[in-house]
Amino acid sequence: MTVKCASALVLALLVTGCVRMIPPPATPEPIAPALEAVPPVEEGLGRVVVDVVDGPTDVMAFMRHSLVVEVDKDNSFVASTVSTETLCTSPCAIDLPLGRHTLAFPTRGGRGRLEVGQVDVGATPTIYRRALGSYESAGAGLVLGILGVTFGGMSAITGTVLLPVGLANDSDGMTLAGGVTLGVGALLTTVGIIGIAVSPSTRQPGASIQFALP
Repeated sequence: MTVKCASALVLALLVTGCVRMIPPPATPEPIAPALEAVPPVEEGLGRVVVDVVDGPTDVMAFMRHSLVVEVDKDNSFVASTVSTETLCTSPCAIDLPLGRHTLAFPTRGGRGRLEVGQVDVGATPTIYRRALGSYESAGAGLVLGILGVTFGGMSAITGTVLLPVGLANDSDGMTLAGGVTLGVGALLTTVGIIGIAVSPSTRQPGASIQFALP
């Protein structure tokens, strides 16, 4: 097994074992929130009333910023960044250009993590209700598991190189070193895989519903 193949194996283990997905919460009921009188919608915009089942929540939007950077008078390039902007705190009404927009919401227990929801804005006002998803970080077992898989894989690679060479050259020292290194590597990798499997991060996607304003 080459170092590249071993790295791909470790990456595959981490991707598949680090996050455990759980089903989203129940779809919110189509209930309109109680809001005070709001001004009429400006021409060319559509209104969406946003309500979050979990309580008052910041409603954010992704904003793209472009900046022209001049290298010299004849050369320049455009750099762009994406940031989040808080639109309101639910329940609230927001006016957006007609079309589909991406809103962002904090996740429960996510410590700054965001989840996104697609909102369709039309000429007729609508209500978008969302039940937040959640994110729970992995325990210490995940870190130990990653270290076990990483160093165990490296040790196993070394053992698979030394052992055949020692056997071919009838070298007891190299054969012993290869066998011990391969065995330790296999053990560390096994323990690491178990650590990753039993200590994943847990992610639950949110659920939403959009319906016409009564």
